[in-house]
Amino acid sequence: MGKQENTSHIPRETERQGAELDAMRRMLSISGGTCSLSISICNSPALRDYLIKKLRKGNDSIEVVKLTKDTTDIFSFVSDKVSGSDCSAIFITNIEPLLPSDTKEHKILKALNASRELWKDSYHCPIVFWIAEYAATLISIQARDIWSWISHQFEFISEDAHVASGMGDMSAGNLLAAGNLTIDQKQFRIAELEQRITEAGETFKPAIVEHVLIWLNELAYIYYQIGDLCQAENVLKKSLEIDESLDRQEGIAASYGNLGLIYQGRGELDKAEEMLKKSLEIGEKRGDQKGIAIGYGNLGLIYETRGELDKAEETYNKSLEINERLGRQEGMANNYGNLGNIYRQRDELDKAEEVLKKSLEIEERLGRQEGIAIQYGNLGNIYLLRGELDKAEEIQKRSLEIEEKLGRQEGIARSYGNLGIVYILRGELDKAEKVLIKSLEIEKRLEQQEGIATNYGNLGLIYRKRGELDKAKESYIKARDLFSRIGMPHMVEQSQENIESLKEERKGEQ
Repeated sequence: MGKQENTSHIPRETERQGAELDAMRRMLSISGGTCSLSISICNSPALRDYLIKKLRKGNDSIEVVKLTKDTTDIFSFVSDKVSGSDCSAIFITNIEPLLPSDTKEHKILKALNASRELWKDSYHCPIVFWIAEYAATLISIQARDIWSWISHQFEFISEDAHVASGMGDMSAGNLLAAGNLTIDQKQFRIAELEQRITEAGETFKPAIVEHVLIWLNELAYIYYQIGDLCQAENVLKKSLEIDESLDRQEGIAASYGNLGLIYQGRGELDKAEEMLKKSLEIGEKRGDQKGIAIGYGNLGLIYETRGELDKAEETYNKSLEINERLGRQEGMANNYGNLGNIYRQRDELDKAEEVLKKSLEIEERLGRQEGIAIQYGNLGNIYLLRGELDKAEEIQKRSLEIEEKLGRQEGIARSYGNLGIVYILRGELDKAEKVLIKSLEIEKRLEQQEGIATNYGNLGLIYRKRGELDKAKESYIKARDLFSRIGMPHMVEQSQENIESLKEERKGEQ
């Protein structure tokens, strides 16, 4: 989604906030069994909820209390929700609606200030208030007694989240760096970018608009990476709207192309093709060779999904020819990887392995973790088809490890699905079913129709091997119907063949 530079620079604020998260974990561990009061400053509700969910994953006895608009006394509200006997910590959220900006003095803070000793008497665990920056300022002024009792303060806010500092952000728009961030760092970066864009307002000054478009592009890319396709789509549409108002053809083309990738993932192939052709048309009019190469590469994905392998190969090669002429290493790596998948589907395994290794070599040189994970997965499928199951499992697990670190949901689902095939071929059906269901759950959450259908087909194979023919038929039918809806006739045919073969097995049992 846009430009990528050859650098692994990580925004410094994501590193600092990662250290804050580790510090909070230590506090929760060390302070267990004793009453303490802490505040965690976070301006983004989405980031706050993500961090709380992450902290609770390793400690489900943490109680989360969300204040309501009719709360008049925070201590009483928490006491009604939490007894304090079984919890390891209490997180209190949503105080902001109780602190309207048009009020000078807040009764809720006076009540909080008066309750300091009550917290000590009632709870023997850390108590953490998750609050926005402005709320922390109000508490420090209007609830000084309880503020003086605060033992720890954590800050999940960025000094670089403001427009002025953002205009000098050297990592802005660096998608290679953004893609290599861990899942936690990606969440921190999202909050930073969103605050910056919000502060810029709805009507952008000429000096700011170019920066806003860069931030939007990076934000959409990160959302796409972590599997939040709805948010990615919304951000891209906002970017497209701005580009159209300014008649920025390059930006319009990029947004069309990126929207096409989202629609392709959802199985809306006709809609995706329309977007991608619009993008390619603009690139050709402008003589933008990079844009043309990207357009051909993305269109090839549509043809490959439909099973039109010759057409896909031709389009990938057009993209590769341009990328080689431009020296675009990232584009070449993508093309080699896509061509490798074409050769694999034709059972030209040696040829596939050769180009996939070329792709992997480039990805490693660029330090692009996403690309490395993808090519590990692709190579694993080659070893799988050769019957080298141990080798296939090893490299698929390496792919999964990277994908989980990056938080790339699409990649995690694919890795689970690939491992499921390895386990099926080994006869480890329970193990295979477990990872395929994990893959299916992620694909459903992402609305990735092809992935959902593929998992149903593979689960059908497991049920068939167990002799659960009714269950197998149900899965095959689900796969067939989804493939039909997407527009993948070759997979519809394969699914129908699986259904028909079940009939033959039933006859053999009679």
